[in-house]
Amino acid sequence: MKTLLRTSLMGLAGVMTLGALTGIPAEAGTCANNTACNTTVTFDVTAGSLEITVPNSTVDLTTDAAPGGYASGQLGAVTVNDARGSATPTWSTAVTSTAFTTGGGDDPGETISNASVSYCSGTATATTGNGTFTPGQTGCAAPPPATGQALNASRTAYSHSGGTGSNSATWNPLITIAVALSNVAGQYSATITHTVT
Repeated sequence: MKTLLRTSLMGLAGVMTLGALTGIPAEAGTCANNTACNTTVTFDVTAGSLEITVPNSTVDLTTDAAPGGYASGQLGAVTVNDARGSATPTWSTAVTSTAFTTGGGDDPGETISNASVSYCSGTATATTGNGTFTPGQTGCAAPPPATGQALNASRTAYSHSGGTGSNSATWNPLITIAVALSNVAGQYSATITHTVT
């Protein structure tokens, strides 16, 4: 009889151990009749990053120019996506440009200074989230005259302030280049750079 009882107890202990190993859920609590029985539930809102996306191929402006005229066209969609989930999701996008050159850029007539390159962001084509979205330049129009700001210095292309959480903005800036009478014929190229901080 004692042997049988000892075997039964060992079997019960084994079942209890097996139950602990297989993850039988523990009860959150036991509450009396007509008493609220509470369980706290949690989850995380994950934080992403602040990123900017620009056209990733060569952009050929739609309007060419003769010496003394204006070349112009839309750059293409520029998008800032702020997925930081911040209580203060402020950001600003700066834009710069190199000089436009053709050939080797060695002769004076083969270079157009970045002081002759104008950038006009215009209003956003799309936004998400809350807060205030502010274009760096407004009143964009085909030349003449050039509209926007000359890129011989870093300019604010777009910015966001206020609100909470995540947001995004997309704009399609107008680029205008004033071509001097002294510039020679050829295909000119430069690099326009956006940076978000």
